[in-house]
Amino acid sequence: MQRLKGRRLLKLELGISAASVAVLALLVSPAAAQETAAPQSSGGLQEIVVTAQKRTENLQDVPIAVTAVSSSQLAAAGVLNTAALGGAVAGVSVNTTASYFAPRIRGVGTGSFGPGVENPVALYVDNVYYASQLTAPSDLSDVEQLAVLKGPQGTLFGRNATAGVIQMTTRNPSHDFGGEFKTELDNYLTSRNFLYLTGGLSDDVAANLSLKFAAQGDGWGKNLITGNDNHKINHDFSVRNKWTLNLSDQTTVRLNLDYTDKKDSMGPNIRAFPGGSPFLPGIGTTIFPSNIYDTASHLDNRNKVQSGGAAATLEQETGFGRIVSITAYRAYKFDTLFDAIGAEIPVSDTAFVQKGKQFTQEIQLVSNDDQRLTWTIGGYYFRNSERLNGPVAVVYAPFLAPPPLTGVNTQTFDYHVRTNAESLAWFGQATFEVVPGTRVTGGLRYTYERRTLDGSVDFLADDVRDPTFDSVASGRSVSNSQYTWRLALDQDFGDHIMGYVSWNRGYKSGGFNALGTDLNDQPYQPEKLDAYEAGFKTELFDRRIRLNPAVFYYKYSQIQVTQFQANATFIRNAAKAELYGFDLDAEWKASDALSFNGGLEWIHSEFKSFPNAPSFDVAGGYVPINIDASGKQLPFTPRFTANIGATYTAPVGESALVLNVNNAYNSGYAAEPDNVLRQKSFNLLNASATFNGPGDSWSIGVFGRNLLDKRIVSQLTGQGFVGDVADYANPPRTYGVTLRYKFGG
Repeated sequence: MQRLKGRRLLKLELGISAASVAVLALLVSPAAAQETAAPQSSGGLQEIVVTAQKRTENLQDVPIAVTAVSSSQLAAAGVLNTAALGGAVAGVSVNTTASYFAPRIRGVGTGSFGPGVENPVALYVDNVYYASQLTAPSDLSDVEQLAVLKGPQGTLFGRNATAGVIQMTTRNPSHDFGGEFKTELDNYLTSRNFLYLTGGLSDDVAANLSLKFAAQGDGWGKNLITGNDNHKINHDFSVRNKWTLNLSDQTTVRLNLDYTDKKDSMGPNIRAFPGGSPFLPGIGTTIFPSNIYDTASHLDNRNKVQSGGAAATLEQETGFGRIVSITAYRAYKFDTLFDAIGAEIPVSDTAFVQKGKQFTQEIQLVSNDDQRLTWTIGGYYFRNSERLNGPVAVVYAPFLAPPPLTGVNTQTFDYHVRTNAESLAWFGQATFEVVPGTRVTGGLRYTYERRTLDGSVDFLADDVRDPTFDSVASGRSVSNSQYTWRLALDQDFGDHIMGYVSWNRGYKSGGFNALGTDLNDQPYQPEKLDAYEAGFKTELFDRRIRLNPAVFYYKYSQIQVTQFQANATFIRNAAKAELYGFDLDAEWKASDALSFNGGLEWIHSEFKSFPNAPSFDVAGGYVPINIDASGKQLPFTPRFTANIGATYTAPVGESALVLNVNNAYNSGYAAEPDNVLRQKSFNLLNASATFNGPGDSWSIGVFGRNLLDKRIVSQLTGQGFVGDVADYANPPRTYGVTLRYKFGG
């Protein structure tokens, strides 16, 4: 009955989508879409514009390894959300657990989560830093460009950019009235709908509106105990409203408002890992689902996220350049419930509410571009507060209780904690052209940060509070200051060939173990990364081929490592590592009709020192132990990744048929520092065929994603006293149809 209702709901949504297209067709007349960038030479590749150095530049002039992906390339690669970024950018992997966004670039990332934890991959949306792992955009329909800056960006960005930066730029308003409507439906009855409107309200004011809604009729799997679908989007709604106000010829104000509301059962859907150590007998593990997306849990998981924010950007042109002020506020609420073991009877459940809010203020002074010395200086203020409330761990099985609690039926850790972070930074970077074609860049950033922790962890044995194990923290604080820098030399070797070398230092801030059972546990310290890089930016054969190779070497110290002890999560500075490798971005415009794009990365990653790495003694009853993981690979760091895409456009009268195929290869990776549990190698193959009407005013298409139906873990770990468990939040094979309609200018 529930599935039938889901089908009826989505049929209704598809009908509404079709009706909306018809209404729009009556209201406006179609017009050809305008190109966002024109090729510099006939038949050549289009120029790619990025803001990787806080100024608008041609990608080929930036001495940083940057992969920039357009909205059309994201769609062709099947990248619908941030969790799928690895399908479009080699060297990027994303581990998503219960809505926590945890990306890695060149092997650098984090497996930690909770209040106060930030990613070492800094996420910026329209130049605003998103501190929480829970607020990454769930849909990329209105993203105009996504740029990945590889390596630490410790000067101009700085805020926890040890691994790099992900920059998302959404569509800006236009004074010409127009818009776009898109809808798609796949074989799981997932309906995704996007409406975009833009126009001018006066000569000096323009605005736009983006609306996105998705819902899913059938889950990818089923909970065999409750009978309900899992891996299912109940609803995912988001709205963005942007304004551009030209106060004068020299003064522009941009306002950005956004809100997201989503509910799903996407995870964690914990189940036994096929081929791993089995669950211990006696906790109800008699069912082992054959479908990798099925679970056998006594409860269904639930995730609810509400997030939003507002940002105001002021740009003032001056004689020397421009002054930029970016003021932003963001807030979120996350409500989750899941079975941490994935057992048929209650063993270990988790349910909590996490809330957060942040305020950022950035001031930039940016020089004009047409001079021998260009520079950027500025200041950055950051304040973030996050709370967590709820029984983070409820353990039912008596044999899981440590002595002297072996006679206890349930033990509960009830958390009420708050973390605060406040930071102030000053930064500057300058590039000087020593002689024509030779430039030197130097940058420095000073960051001061203070973190505080307040709260309590109440321990209950059989619902009776036992103060023996309670933990209280009041006004704990820790502060530190860091210098980070960038030094680079770049040299032109022709009209379209530039080489560079650089040394960058980045750091990720420390903090408190807010999810530990002892709130007075020692704080973890900042981790540091020194990156040495050399590369080329080249365009060959009348700019029909673009090749951007780079080699890199990382020294990574004071690594913040997640460890599990006594049903709690701890972060420790426990390791040093060495990483080195090679990556390449490439594009080839073979003809006006045929083009290729792709990238690859080979990386060697190794813990140089990790004497107390977490692991498990399987033979001894699967109990937690510490081992020396020196020489082991870093988790979630494949040795080799590559992606390639091809697009062919065949004219059909005034219309066109566009064929696209993309494949992303991953050589596999270890899930934990002991390198015991591994994800096998896989290919993610996507394809689409789209018929574009005259003037590209409308289109209809079919698509297939993950056509080889590869099963890829999003979480894989050993659970003490239980066995190896996994979650599969990456989609199975999906296929469906799309409709698109454009109107206006």
